[in-house]
Amino acid sequence: MHRLRFLLFLTLPYLSLGQADAIEILNGQAIQGGLLVLKTKPGAKLTINGKKTMVTPQGLAVAGFHRDDTTTLIVQAKHPNGTTEKLVLKPSTRNYPEQRIDGLPTEMVTPPPVVLERIARDRKLVIAARAHASSINAFAGSFSWPVKGIVTGVYGSRRILNGKPRAPHYGIDIAAPENTPISAPQDGIVRMVSDLYFTGWTIVLDHGHGVSSTFLHLKKTFVSVGNKIRKGAKIGTVGSTGRSTGAHLDWRINLFEKRLDPALVAGPMPSQ
Repeated sequence: MHRLRFLLFLTLPYLSLGQADAIEILNGQAIQGGLLVLKTKPGAKLTINGKKTMVTPQGLAVAGFHRDDTTTLIVQAKHPNGTTEKLVLKPSTRNYPEQRIDGLPTEMVTPPPVVLERIARDRKLVIAARAHASSINAFAGSFSWPVKGIVTGVYGSRRILNGKPRAPHYGIDIAAPENTPISAPQDGIVRMVSDLYFTGWTIVLDHGHGVSSTFLHLKKTFVSVGNKIRKGAKIGTVGSTGRSTGAHLDWRINLFEKRLDPALVAGPMPSQ
């Protein structure tokens, strides 16, 4: 009996240590379009599929899956005490609806050659704005909807524009009256404010560790590049600039180049 107690005494600290060092999922789910906030022991070094990943001093990190992702993510942590942990994330697959939009100007569906250079330049601006790997940790907090209204377009939908198949939709469209204020869904740093060919007045807000929000088709903008924005601050107003058939906000969330589903990140829209 005494020997059994002694053996239990020896093993219990190792069991506790293993549990304390484990990689946890604090928020989100492993699903196409999903954003996951991970928690490991402070001081740990983290890799995802062998690539080093940013970790906050509190041990927080982020992972995500794009629209059609089927890649299993292997998250590995190496702790200061030398122990290692592994978390395997395999995304659930989704079926996406088809959405047909008619009545768009022809040049917004098939751009004329004269604007192709501008479109390429616009794309580079957006890619650069979303490429920031800042150390702020707003990504780990809860996100709110930037505007309330009727959802008219969902993430992942297969788009048919004026009868022509085009790229899937990577945001969520919220119809609201023109000039409705748009609120920052979480703290962030403004990385881009530009008038783009397809998306009109557009803002990119950096939430840290590669997570960003993009707000499209705005009528007015109230912020400038470099501004530090608090959650709930008014950053602009709903409009219909760019390729649009009516006043609405197209809200997008990215993890660097991965396009994520804002509805999964923010949860159900509160009742108006």
